[in-house]
Amino acid sequence: MGKLLRGIIVGVLLIALLAGGLYWYVQPQTTLDLVYTDLSVRNKLAEMLASRKLEVELTEPEVNNLLKKALVSRNSSNSNNNELEITGAQFTLHGNELIADVNLLYKKQWRIGAMLQFTVSWQEPYVTVVHTGTQIRHMNLPPEWFQLKPIQVSLDDYMPKLAGIKSITFLEHSLKLSLGLKLR
Repeated sequence: MGKLLRGIIVGVLLIALLAGGLYWYVQPQTTLDLVYTDLSVRNKLAEMLASRKLEVELTEPEVNNLLKKALVSRNSSNSNNNELEITGAQFTLHGNELIADVNLLYKKQWRIGAMLQFTVSWQEPYVTVVHTGTQIRHMNLPPEWFQLKPIQVSLDDYMPKLAGIKSITFLEHSLKLSLGLKLR
């Protein structure tokens, strides 16, 4: 009887150690937020006039702010039934690929740090960001465990009424928007 009791105690202790180790392993290594600043169209238009080209470059921090704003609006429009919520993000652009360090909240109580991979494309009028993979400390998660719906950002919302986007070029750490006049 004593061996059985010792075996149960050892088993419970091993499970507790495993659970504690897993909890420590998934904790975010940095604290991130979803605070963003709106894109200043006036500054972009001044840059365009100074360069005398119908082109505008969105820097990586500006893209970061646009995507954070999209996440905030998505979080506020979703119901409270979501088990996993993004509470912080920092996006890094690499051409048409995007890496996001994120802080997640599972069931409103468990904090998780993860790295999400995305591909970025443009199909008028949206820049679409599609989730392609998730890692927690270099461990790839199966797509069935966590998959975000595509994020769409309409850049036309930031353009003057007479300007439209003709094309977008994905640079290493920025987006170059070629503009044209709308004649509608």
